[in-house]
Amino acid sequence: MTTMMDINDFAPRSGDAQRAPRAPVYRSEISEHFQGDFPIFVNRWEEGFALKEHDHAYLEIVYVMSGEGFHYVGDRIERTNKGCLYLLPVGTSHMLRPKDASAGRKLVVYNLCIRPAFVKTINGWLAPYATSGDAHALFDGLHASYLSLKDRGMRLGQLFERLHREYTARRLGYEASLFAGVMELTVELARLLQEDAVHGYDAKPADSGRIEMAAIFAYIDLHAAEPLTVDDLASQAGMSNRHFIRKFQAYAGVTFSAYVQLRRIESACRLLLESEHKVSSIAMMTGYRDLAYFRQVFRSRMGMSPSEYRKGSPGALKKRPPH
Repeated sequence: MTTMMDINDFAPRSGDAQRAPRAPVYRSEISEHFQGDFPIFVNRWEEGFALKEHDHAYLEIVYVMSGEGFHYVGDRIERTNKGCLYLLPVGTSHMLRPKDASAGRKLVVYNLCIRPAFVKTINGWLAPYATSGDAHALFDGLHASYLSLKDRGMRLGQLFERLHREYTARRLGYEASLFAGVMELTVELARLLQEDAVHGYDAKPADSGRIEMAAIFAYIDLHAAEPLTVDDLASQAGMSNRHFIRKFQAYAGVTFSAYVQLRRIESACRLLLESEHKVSSIAMMTGYRDLAYFRQVFRSRMGMSPSEYRKGSPGALKKRPPH
């Protein structure tokens, strides 16, 4: 029997372990990325662990070109891989994380960002001629909502590549080419919706299993620096260890241990970039009592030592990418 629950159903853990603080949601403003009055920004970005949870003052469309990992949207988490597309209205907080730092499985995305005023312009262009409501209303998302699509045939990949090429090369007429590309994308997204390839969680209620696992993941995220065991979480979730392990891996795509390590290393990356704590202190704050083991896990995940990451991370705090 499946039991509905939320994070408050899990008992608080005792102990005096110092926990890494939860990062506030960052607001990405229009001035950070858009040039002049031009209403479109496009980039290609390799996701890592330095970028914080953030929302935007503009519409963002994210297309996963390669790799796999996790997408955190508000209080939800879902697996992501190539062909996943996310339409994120103004005010929707999210972040993407790679499954690991392996060179062969990099999580690479295209980000298409559109000024809110231009969204109204697009709607104005399409509304008088659209044969269905989906096309011209596609970008009208509510604050803190989002739309998730799966492009199983990767047919949008070439379109995003073309948009990125036009934006970066800026050849004669690139503005009109970008506008035409956005119109084409609008049509393709409406067709994907028509093909029932959508699973927009704000459009329909989540099933009880998804709510149950979301509570478990939220609990892990808050308590990752503390000792966490399958025995404890399975017991608190009312599952057998075997059922918990099977369900966890089916939902996350990685083992329980690997996911906890992922969240700890993510916190460590943030503290290395945003604080002056010693590496040994950061190890303790993120749940590692053995400094040598922390360094070993960090190197296996990130391909470098914590000190190298702190010294060599490319400008993560100086200028943020839009995603």
